[in-house]
Amino acid sequence: MAVTALLLWLCTAAIGSYLLVTAIHPSGDRELAPPEPAPVPAAVPPARPKRSKDRFAPPSLQRAKNEPVPGLRALAEFTHPALAVIGLGVWFGYIVSHDERYAEIGLGVLLGAICAGVSWFIANTRAVKRVATEDAAIAGGSPGTAPLTASSRVLTLHAIGAALTLLFAILIAVHA
Repeated sequence: MAVTALLLWLCTAAIGSYLLVTAIHPSGDRELAPPEPAPVPAAVPPARPKRSKDRFAPPSLQRAKNEPVPGLRALAEFTHPALAVIGLGVWFGYIVSHDERYAEIGLGVLLGAICAGVSWFIANTRAVKRVATEDAAIAGGSPGTAPLTASSRVLTLHAIGAALTLLFAILIAVHA
């Protein structure tokens, strides 16, 4: 059963790696290819994003400074895969040694990785909505038209894999 959990974890990590490679970062892509300017009525001045105190900062840095929790996306983007890899190593140590402590530590690291993944998803969702609102205010369109950061099917498959891995890890840690 521990090997099954390891295989589930590896499959979930493979799906997560695919998501990481194919995901579209809305804040990074805007500066590379600016959209064509839309005609704006003369009576309504275009809305500008809030400027930070550093007037020489690029727009991406200004947006990062104006986030509700600055640096949360970057922290979660690093922490989620890092904890997943550490957890895989600890879980492999449990399979090799059959020591209960490795199973408990692996479960704790897995819970931390899941929490980091959920916070990363929430921070990305908020960033996409914020970018969509800013674009809609500038272009005069409707809010919420920004593209998704990842395929929803693959993201759902990753979440299901994580849930099954968590279920197997809990059953193994309780049984051990």
